[in-house]
Amino acid sequence: MVIGKKVLSIQSHVVHGYVGNKAASFPLQCKGWDVDALNTVQFSNHPAYGFISGFKSNSDDLESIIEDGLVGGLKMKYNAVLTGYLPDTEGLRKIGTVVRKMCEDDRDLKWLLDPVLGDDGKLYVPEATVAIYEQILRDGSVFLATPNQFELEILTGLRIFDLASLKSTMKRFHELYPKVCYLVVTSVDFESDNFVSTCTDFTDYWYFTVPRIKAHFSGSGDLFSAILMDLLLSSKDENVDLPLALNKALSLVDEVLQRTYDLTVKPTQEPEQPFRINDLKIIQCKDLFRNVYVAKFKCNKL
Repeated sequence: MVIGKKVLSIQSHVVHGYVGNKAASFPLQCKGWDVDALNTVQFSNHPAYGFISGFKSNSDDLESIIEDGLVGGLKMKYNAVLTGYLPDTEGLRKIGTVVRKMCEDDRDLKWLLDPVLGDDGKLYVPEATVAIYEQILRDGSVFLATPNQFELEILTGLRIFDLASLKSTMKRFHELYPKVCYLVVTSVDFESDNFVSTCTDFTDYWYFTVPRIKAHFSGSGDLFSAILMDLLLSSKDENVDLPLALNKALSLVDEVLQRTYDLTVKPTQEPEQPFRINDLKIIQCKDLFRNVYVAKFKCNKL
């Protein structure tokens, strides 16, 4: 059980828009979390705008802020560490080492790892990053991993074509990284009118189909990871109900995306392909974050 609800969130930061820590912090604060946000990059906006300015945080600085400042100096004790986008291999390696030590020193600390590698068949990070994530996942400190379809394929070396291959790939993940407690795979695309999201404790496997909204959103994965963390770690019950938590997280994110879509000015003519919505309407959804969670999707055994 988590008492106090304090999280160290290590993700990207944009001055304008809602991705990384900007997408995660406010919703978590609405849910009662005290969020310490460590920014791995400081950009004007996210890359989907087609231009960007800013800088990547120095790996030595990131390491020092945690080791010398937060843990060594302030003696901070966290309930969770949430990690997302880390832009370079050295930064990821150092963060992995520091957070692993934090988990070894505090067995109650939960590390929720979004292994941000890429999407839509292409890497967003240097190829050497893959091996570092593989080592982190083998080390045994990760409580929950939340790769998307492409990232799961990269981390297992297998391709996903249908539900059967999805389950086989998740089993392969467990063979490769047996110390990871839980796995949630997001944005599985079988080119239908729905996306599939699935989860497992490596004993049972569950999946949900979520209706596709005809738009591309930035930051939805960062929001999803934060909400799922809240659902898994805020309960007074020691037993994790993973499929229920996933269902509620998907339901809330779906509401946020639908409201964002409804509040966005659409193209005058309906495009053949989904159009891009650069920023989630996070502030306009504050009532959703303060509401009691609901689970609206059907849970299926995989």
